[in-house]
Amino acid sequence: MRTQHVQVLSATQPFDAWPLPARRRLARRASVAAHARGDLIHAGGSELTAATVVADGVVQASAAAGGRRVIFEIARGPSLHGLLPLLDGRALLNDLVALEPTTTLSIPFEAIREELALSPALWQGLCQTAAGSARRSAEQLRQFLFDAPRVRMAAVLLELAQGEGPATNGPPVVGVRLPQDRLAEMLGVSRQWAALLVREMSAAGLVDWHYGRATLLDPAGLRGIARGGINAAVQCRPRPDAPSSANGPDVIESNA
Repeated sequence: MRTQHVQVLSATQPFDAWPLPARRRLARRASVAAHARGDLIHAGGSELTAATVVADGVVQASAAAGGRRVIFEIARGPSLHGLLPLLDGRALLNDLVALEPTTTLSIPFEAIREELALSPALWQGLCQTAAGSARRSAEQLRQFLFDAPRVRMAAVLLELAQGEGPATNGPPVVGVRLPQDRLAEMLGVSRQWAALLVREMSAAGLVDWHYGRATLLDPAGLRGIARGGINAAVQCRPRPDAPSSANGPDVIESNA
């Protein structure tokens, strides 16, 4: 089992760049937990004493207030969560929920700090990982504030499909189920507005959507829409037949 823990850490940033002896010591201090679909792994506002590494499965990072929920990230293992409390000692900002059966490793902050004390150069990789997470959050906030829902949806679908790895047979598929309420929470719009976007993109031949399972029929078309966003979320060469407006037809912005 400890060997498997080392393998998971070897595939998880920033531990993948740490010396093997350090990964082995962290693996010996780690505890493993199994979570069923829908289990709350961590609650926003809780005090953490350990970082969470998702070994396998899919998790959702989100926050709720006033009866509304916003999803910040859907991540497939291996991935690291709970890094900010390690750095600043403050409470976790978001909920972390298992979207499918998930296995996690809990790495005590104390064990991580001991390795950092032994090799201060490891701080660089840790800070780069934290900076990358903060930058993604800032870019997502810009998208929420400035991008049309259609642009956000195209970027979200492309990102999720990319996380599944390259498609070998047929068009890219989003592995995690995206019922319209979950999609709405990722886009920051109402469920009704999310349903309208699904119908529009399906009718345009961009996606095939059945029971929350999304297949990207026209990734190039989706990339063209995403390029209209404030962050230029997905970079690619324009299609030879692309219209002059990369954002496609105008849509009515939602107040949701």
